[in-house]
Amino acid sequence: MAVNTQPPRVVMVVRLFHPWVGGTERQAQTLARSLAERGIPVRIVTGWWFRGTKHREVIDDIPVFRHQTLWECFGVRGLRTLGGYIYMGSLAWHLWRSRRSYDVIHVHGMNYHSAVAVRVGHLCRRPTITKLANSGEASDVNKMRLDRQLRGARFLLPEALRSDRFVALNEAVVTELQTVGVPDRRIVSLPNGVALEGVTPKPNYAIGPVARAVFVGRLHPQKGLETLLDAVQLVHRRSPGRLRVSLVGEGPHRDALEAHVRRLGLEACVELVGQQEAADESLQETDLFVLPSLAEGLSNALLEAMAHGLPVVVSNIPGNVDVVDDDVNGLVFPVGDPLALAGCIERIIDDEGTRSRLGQAARATVETDYDLDLVVDSYVRLYEELTAEVMSHA
Repeated sequence: MAVNTQPPRVVMVVRLFHPWVGGTERQAQTLARSLAERGIPVRIVTGWWFRGTKHREVIDDIPVFRHQTLWECFGVRGLRTLGGYIYMGSLAWHLWRSRRSYDVIHVHGMNYHSAVAVRVGHLCRRPTITKLANSGEASDVNKMRLDRQLRGARFLLPEALRSDRFVALNEAVVTELQTVGVPDRRIVSLPNGVALEGVTPKPNYAIGPVARAVFVGRLHPQKGLETLLDAVQLVHRRSPGRLRVSLVGEGPHRDALEAHVRRLGLEACVELVGQQEAADESLQETDLFVLPSLAEGLSNALLEAMAHGLPVVVSNIPGNVDVVDDDVNGLVFPVGDPLALAGCIERIIDDEGTRSRLGQAARATVETDYDLDLVVDSYVRLYEELTAEVMSHA
């Protein structure tokens, strides 16, 4: 049996990438950069969805290749689906044509492109890893079953489920995979990671007359931000001027959120900041972090907030409660319940001891379980294990 002494070469398949910014895309970029720093050859393959972006470029020293998709067909009604089919075809051709340049295919997010990557991987004897992005209402499995991303995707689900390994971000993802017949030996529980180097936790937990709360993420209905705004109104009624909230990010729900802010009369205490290249400044200048999502895989923003030592308040959904234990390293409230969320926020802003205890425990949790270096170690071992399996059968 041949022994491979070279590090495994990885091609990452991400349906959307820069300039699109989301949790899946940020994790792919962070992981690719960390792997490259360890000498693992890695490149990113994505769709050419946005006009004005380059066919090939280098981002964070990582080569990025964009496939033809007709730029989502310029938004012409009925042609977006065609763009998805073109993307699958061009992705298949690229992976096949470049098969000698990689040893492992790492797919971020299970959707219609996963089936393409798995099929090509099997044809050219390259192992495939599929990392699922979401569970619950927005789960990757359900999106494919219900054709939410592309018409006909449900027929591709059986092929996508033939991936050599699946990375599950939380226990709900594990259960969903088991439900559709994926054996336990092909499921790897592995969280997102957060870089701790250069991230200094809060030096103290004193706050001024106005407490500052922040949400970081895409402005999307899935994030449950109406619940946060309703809770802010309750806090404002009981303690006018006591709380100011920043929503950091962009997304399709921005106009609806701005209208909701106006309806509630919260213009003076809620600010939609927009997209920031790095959210560190917002996290450093705030007193607590709120994540009221309806569905998550494992929020990068949540881990980053905890790395900064912030007390966090999260909805009780899979992904959030895999990280946050109520009243241990954060506070948990029933999803969609603004009254309970308002109570959590008031408890944190009214009690410095609670802020300090939860914030310090949050930082300790990330150091122990979500340090990016530990996560990257696990991925390197997984790549090596899969490539060794292929060579053992050569």
